[in-house]
Amino acid sequence: MKIILLDKIQKLGEIGDVVDVSSGYARNFLIPKKKAMFASDENLKYVESKKAELAAASADE
Repeated sequence: MKIILLDKIQKLGEIGDVVDVSSGYARNFLIPKKKAMFASDENLKYVESKKAELAAASADE
């Protein structure tokens, strides 16, 4: 399953990266914890426009 990362995840990628992970990992962990979203055209445009804000929010945590 292709997802877009909304947070930096060790050994997986940086904010805004499109990665392929198992469906269970995406649906049961990453997406419910708001660490990723499905990789659709609409979501890709959203992440590109909000990339700087996401990076700043991630740095604050």
